[in-house]
Amino acid sequence: MGKHLVFIGAGAVGGYVGGHLARAGEDVTLVDPWPEHVEAMRSHGLHLGGSQGEHVVQVNAIHVSDVQGFMRKPVDIAIICTKSYDTEWAAMMIRPYLAPRGYVVSMQNGINEERIARAVGWGRTVGTTVSTISVNAYEPGRIKRYQEPGSATQHNVFRVGEVHGLVTERVTELARIFNAVDRAAVTENLWGERWTKLSANTITHGLLGATGLDNTHVYVGRGKIHRLGVKLGGEAVAVGRALGFRIGTILGISPDDWHDAGIARNAAALKRVQDGLTAWMATLLEPSHSSVGRDVMRGRRSEIDFTNGLVADKAVEVGVPAPTHAAVTELVRRIDRGELRPDPSNVDDIAA
Repeated sequence: MGKHLVFIGAGAVGGYVGGHLARAGEDVTLVDPWPEHVEAMRSHGLHLGGSQGEHVVQVNAIHVSDVQGFMRKPVDIAIICTKSYDTEWAAMMIRPYLAPRGYVVSMQNGINEERIARAVGWGRTVGTTVSTISVNAYEPGRIKRYQEPGSATQHNVFRVGEVHGLVTERVTELARIFNAVDRAAVTENLWGERWTKLSANTITHGLLGATGLDNTHVYVGRGKIHRLGVKLGGEAVAVGRALGFRIGTILGISPDDWHDAGIARNAAALKRVQDGLTAWMATLLEPSHSSVGRDVMRGRRSEIDFTNGLVADKAVEVGVPAPTHAAVTELVRRIDRGELRPDPSNVDDIAA
C-alpha cells in the first residue's frame, strides 16, 4: 500500500482530485464538514463528471468528527482544500495525526502556506497550485469539471513546489501522484506560481461575486465587466512584480500584455488580451460564476479577503495602486454582510 493521502475539504477541488486518486488506486481518505456530502458519498459513491468522463467512485469519506481514527492510521500527506478562511483550524486539526515524515499541502485559492506553517512548521509545509480545473460540487456527492483537461491542451494543471524552491524527493513523488488526475509538474517557483494563479482568480472572482454574472461577460463580452477584468489583471501583475514574483502566463496571456492593457491602456496589448480570453473561453464546457460568485449566490461567506483583498492589501504594502481590487473587495464584503445583493449596477461607479 502506498502513502495515506487525506483530503481535508472534499468539496469541488478536494473531492474531484481525491476521488480520481482513489479511482487510480491510491489510499485516500476524504474529510469534509458538509454532513450531507459525506453521507451521499458513503451511500452512493462519489459521482465525478464533466470533461474527463462520468465515473462513480467508492471512496472512504468521513466527517470532521471522525478524524481521531487517524491515531491508528497516521497521515502521510494531508492536502488542505478548504476555503482559505478555514486553513488554520484544518492544519491544527490534522497536526497530531501526521506520520513522522508526514507533511501538509495547500491546494487552495489564495496564498496560505504561511498559515499552515504556523501550525505544523515550514519543514512540513508544501504548496500546490491547481489551475484550469474549473470544478463545482453542485450537490451532495456530485462534482463536475467544466474545463478541458490539461492532457488535452499540454497544460500543467498541478504545479507542486517546496517553499524554498528546491526540487526534493517528496514534491517529485507528489507530482507523480497528481499526474494520475491530470498533468502535473514540479516547480522551483512556487511563489510566482501562487501569484500567477491568484492573478487569474482575481480577474473574475470578485467581479462575478459583486455582479452575479458569469465569466462570459469578462472573457468574451466587451462591456464594462470586461474592461474591469482587464484592469484587475493589470493591477495584479503590477503588484506581483513589485513584490518580486516571477509571474507566468495568466489565462494563457502574457503578464506583459495584461499590464500594458490594464495599466498603460495599450490598444495592441488589449487586442491580444481579448483574443486570448476568447480562446480561453473556448476551453470551457459552459460558463461559470467562479467560486466567489457561487458562494455569494448560495449565501455563504466568500474568500474575497484571500483573493482580490489580498492583492489590495499587498498593493498598500509595496506602494503600487490597485484601486479596482480594493473597490471590488469592498463590494463583495458588503454582500457577505448582507448589505448588498449581487447586481451588475454595483460596479457602475468603479467602471466609470
